Amino acid sequence: MNETNQLSDDSINKLPSMRVGDDDFRSLLLNSNVFVDKSLFIKDVILDSGHVILITRPRRWGKSLNMSMLKRFFEIEVDGQGNILTCEQKVNYKLFTGGEVDLGFDEKKQLKSLKIAEHEDIMKRQGKFPVILLNLKDVKGNSYHEIEYKVKLNIRNLYKNYSYLIHSNKITSDEKQDFQNYIQGNINLAYLHSSLVFLNKLLFQHFSQKAYILIDEYDTPINSSYLKFADTRPAEFEQVLELFRALLGSSLKTNPYLEKGVITGILRIAKANLFSDLNNVREYTLLDQKFSKSYGFTQEEVDELLTKVQVVTEPQQIKDWYNGYTFGSQIMYNPWSIMCCLATAGQLDHYWIDSGGTGLIDKVLLSDEIQEDLQQLASGRSLTTPITKQISFSDINKPIGLFSLLLFSGYLNPTAIEPEKNIYQLSIPNNEIKFIYENRVLQWVTNKLNIDSSRYYSFISLLPAGKIEEFKEHLQELLLSSTSFYQTGEKKAELFYSGFMLGLINMLSPGFIIESEQESGRGRADIIMIPKETKGDKALIIEYKIAKNKKDLSSIAKAGLEQIINKQYDIKIRQYQHIRQIIKISMAFCGKDMDLQYQIDAI
Repeated sequence: MNETNQLSDDSINKLPSMRVGDDDFRSLLLNSNVFVDKSLFIKDVILDSGHVILITRPRRWGKSLNMSMLKRFFEIEVDGQGNILTCEQKVNYKLFTGGEVDLGFDEKKQLKSLKIAEHEDIMKRQGKFPVILLNLKDVKGNSYHEIEYKVKLNIRNLYKNYSYLIHSNKITSDEKQDFQNYIQGNINLAYLHSSLVFLNKLLFQHFSQKAYILIDEYDTPINSSYLKFADTRPAEFEQVLELFRALLGSSLKTNPYLEKGVITGILRIAKANLFSDLNNVREYTLLDQKFSKSYGFTQEEVDELLTKVQVVTEPQQIKDWYNGYTFGSQIMYNPWSIMCCLATAGQLDHYWIDSGGTGLIDKVLLSDEIQEDLQQLASGRSLTTPITKQISFSDINKPIGLFSLLLFSGYLNPTAIEPEKNIYQLSIPNNEIKFIYENRVLQWVTNKLNIDSSRYYSFISLLPAGKIEEFKEHLQELLLSSTSFYQTGEKKAELFYSGFMLGLINMLSPGFIIESEQESGRGRADIIMIPKETKGDKALIIEYKIAKNKKDLSSIAKAGLEQIINKQYDIKIRQYQHIRQIIKISMAFCGKDMDLQYQIDAI
């Protein structure tokens, strides 16, 4: 958590009414005074040439809220008997055009018109269609049967929203019996496969109008199943894929009652054949220009929010923490983090990482295969690599799959190098995401050392305390007791040590000004650590080397210390008046062995 800004009770009390995490469009407009207008998304959906649209964005980037907005815009408002409401009774229209809405409890709210209200040709379609919205974000399980059960439960609850169809005189008695079976959950797998298209057919018969089908978070059950049992029970995982192939195929491919379908998720899953048979599917990822402003907040939108919400944090700090995503040609802010930040009067914190759903990502970030690149990213550098817009689970353990997963999940920012060849420069977008990388590198190192992070911090803290001999002894003990990192070869050992040093830097960074590979004296020191004025008076200069032979450890460590002294890496440190000691350390590593040489200079 950022320490520079202190919140007062008065600051919190002055905040306008806000609803963070409310995915219901109507509820958000009626109960929150802070809202970012994304209603032109409706126009883009209507005018898009695709009969079915697939849009992928990271978690907590507004996918469910936009789907709720589409539902409120298109749906025909009816009473409990299925009769269309009068203009005076309708509320959805006012959500977009503005007007007074009765909140109950003798309270009313005056809504402002949204941007979409200026487009008369689009507003003609408001409230004219049946809408089916299926949200799969909570469909997760440890087996195929658990997934199937939760899908059936979702379908059952979905049908209950249209219970008025039981009374429709445009539906046959056999169809009403089948409808009842869906509501009661008395359906077999074949009925489950056709559940959406059957409901669509009944709505068409009742209203004489084709329907919009909206499927939100379509890939959540698939990603969850892959993570939990695809490796151990691949046949069950294939059953999950088959379930969604049938459910999506029947409702979106050969459905004569469909006006348009919109699907959202985090990833476009390749080789699952979920969409391969669908005609005229348009796919839009965060690399595409279309819909780039529909998810996340632009700088202009954040500036407007800051006029409505009093915060104790400088706008540039908020930008450094939550900005930095390039979607299409737009530089965007993480909307979840911004709203959480504003709800706490500008307190900077790691909001997005705490919002859940990171299992698949954590598996990637803690893998040995990607550590070298992760450490490069965590140290502030970028990497150039090909990516794929359609991710195959079989490729997640390969670089192209790993980095595509991280990119489309919101953990990397893309800069186009050769977009026609899908070549991009990838970097960490902001401070919030940087913390995630630093934390996972540290976790990888502590896993290798078989210690927890608190013990690691206690061990690392010996350095700024000047207890160098004790640090050396503890480090040697940890290396001797841990075997996993050096048994896989010299390169993996070198990778471990670079991760170890990166973890050291990140653990101590709150109390230090840290410079890595920066010019000082007549060269570049590996690490220079200068304590902040209130955090101590001992500065450190650290060099570390990898030796090929154990017998060379002592001489290499001594040469490193001489390098620190002879190249005068301490010149910059001596400019700080509060520094009383400079601790010069040189470490050399070879497998599980190490040597450390040091010198302490008093100023």
